[in-house]
Amino acid sequence: MEHNKKFASQNSRKRKRIAKEIEAAFEKLHGSVYSKGQFYENEFFIRSDYALVIFNRDDEILVSFADHTRPSYAAFYALVLDDIEDTDLFICEDYKTDENGSMIINESNRRSTGAIIWGEKEGYYDMLKQKVKKIVIRKQKKDKI
Repeated sequence: MEHNKKFASQNSRKRKRIAKEIEAAFEKLHGSVYSKGQFYENEFFIRSDYALVIFNRDDEILVSFADHTRPSYAAFYALVLDDIEDTDLFICEDYKTDENGSMIINESNRRSTGAIIWGEKEGYYDMLKQKVKKIVIRKQKKDKI
């Protein structure tokens, strides 16, 4: 039992460290404006006008870029995120944005994140997870046991 608590504590510290490194990557590109993410149900989420990053339970970093993100910004994000130890990096299909740069939630009615009710946390995070479903590039570094 004591061993399990110690392992859980070490894993929690590792996940917090990785989340801080992801936030540091966002701060390099945006300053402090978009550099804070949030854990929700043991997954870490962070989003800016250019990218969405989800650090999931399997220690995978999933990144999706806004359709207006310049290739140089996307490459920089990918390089910085790929340097984070103990993770695999997955580049996902770009997500669509509206004319103001807000993430489009629903293609059929063009509803965007600008119209989200922030009290709907579960729906919001589920929507974000949908944006990283289609993986384009896998960069696996960890050994699979």
